[in-house]
Amino acid sequence: MAPPRVDSQAGTYGPARDSAVFNYDAAGAREDSIRFSFQCQGSGTLKVRIPVLHANFPVQCDRGDLPERGVDFAVPAARLAGTVHVTAPPGVTWAGSVGRGEAEEEEGPSIWQRGPGEGS
Repeated sequence: MAPPRVDSQAGTYGPARDSAVFNYDAAGAREDSIRFSFQCQGSGTLKVRIPVLHANFPVQCDRGDLPERGVDFAVPAARLAGTVHVTAPPGVTWAGSVGRGEAEEEEGPSIWQRGPGEGS
């Protein structure tokens, strides 16, 4: 398992089997969005916290396939550097990436999932 591929990569971590904190770089324009993308395998849920965005969200993990799951944020603070705090349950392997790109029409978080073999 490798960190998911994202456009305009700002930070990556993994594969990991424990909880961790990793950094991502400042970049992009004020109108850019920021994407947090994860792959995980095992039974349980990752708990992800992004302090600079005052955000947290769960990532459900599966025993079988490795779907890619994540959240996009289209907020002014998306261009700032920050840290990603991941709390992982025992027996879960995970990898994460942070990237930036053009914001979608609506502001705020957008939760998504892609199965294995679906675009990036």
